Amino acid sequence: MYHVEIRQFPHNVCRFNLTERELLPIAVPWVREEWVELGERRWNVNQASLTIIEGPQLSLPQLAMGRGWRNAQRQGQVVTDRVLETLKPAPGTAPQAPAASATGAGEAGPASASAERAAADLDLLGDSLGLEILAALDRGPVTLACVWRLAGARLRDRPSSEGLALGERAIRSLLQRGLVVLQALPVGAPVEEGSEPALEDVAQEQLEPALRAIEGWAGGAQSALLGIRRA
Repeated sequence: MYHVEIRQFPHNVCRFNLTERELLPIAVPWVREEWVELGERRWNVNQASLTIIEGPQLSLPQLAMGRGWRNAQRQGQVVTDRVLETLKPAPGTAPQAPAASATGAGEAGPASASAERAAADLDLLGDSLGLEILAALDRGPVTLACVWRLAGARLRDRPSSEGLALGERAIRSLLQRGLVVLQALPVGAPVEEGSEPALEDVAQEQLEPALRAIEGWAGGAQSALLGIRRA
């Protein structure tokens, strides 16, 4: 879970027990240097400070009597830089301008508006999955097969191909931001039972073939095992 504090003297506001998806409406505008609305106030990101802590869910007794933030600090770790870095635009990308439609200048038709909402939802899911992947890396190695499972859990009853596309979207975003490095088991390398396989970093020119190979995402053959590590 995530716990958030925004502070601008003499005011501050805290929010506790947020999921990745609930965190994004706060963190995404912050990265974009937009005003953030929280706690019946609008916060200027250039004047206020944001702290994000990742830790266990806090119970009502832990939140009572104004002790919530102190308990969050005691039981969790500050991940502000990691979260904001994950949400920054990838190098070489720029915000997309709204497309003009046949219904009028700057006015989107129903189909266009629906497509924009779907794209925005997909972006949120990808960002949320990226945060979950980085948190998982703090606990140990992460394979692309694991990423596919995490993506599928977010899409529930949707086709597995959509989970694969979401997982690939999240991994590509993390790679473009320089937050993770793709690794693979060299073909023919021996794997001892019960031991962690010795993965090696994938060369830049091999990234695309590796990401496009379904075997690496399925995690079946040892020769196709793919994983990621922190950069």
